[in-house]
Amino acid sequence: MGHTANLGDALHCFMRSTEHDRLYRLIGDRIRAARERLGMTQTALAVKLKLSRVSVVNIESGRQRPPIHVLWQIGEHLGSEASAFIPQHREYLEDSTGVHLDADTVSQIEAAAKGDPATNRKLTEFIRMAKTTSRRGNDGTKS
Repeated sequence: MGHTANLGDALHCFMRSTEHDRLYRLIGDRIRAARERLGMTQTALAVKLKLSRVSVVNIESGRQRPPIHVLWQIGEHLGSEASAFIPQHREYLEDSTGVHLDADTVSQIEAAAKGDPATNRKLTEFIRMAKTTSRRGNDGTKS
């Protein structure tokens, strides 16, 4: 039983990390789009924020997670509210992987989740990610 609990804990931590990574990529995409709409360069935004251009690059790619006060500053300089960069829950849950789950897989996920929506969501995201990973070659490109 100890191995199962440890595997479950590891899966939970892995999913949380993956979910957070995806969230910050979505936030970064929105920041980039707002900046580009204004015709502003990453360097210009970095100067206004008193950050390095590399920090702006990393924020836009989701690799650096800006604190709330930085999101507010970004919003001020891009003429937007910080909340405009944060996706709504339904947008976050939309499948961005392009991986389709067949009816049998969806039924198995629902049975394993036993009616718990959070578990259903985590299992669905995990299966999509696993299928996406299996569709890629060793070099990270789609095969």
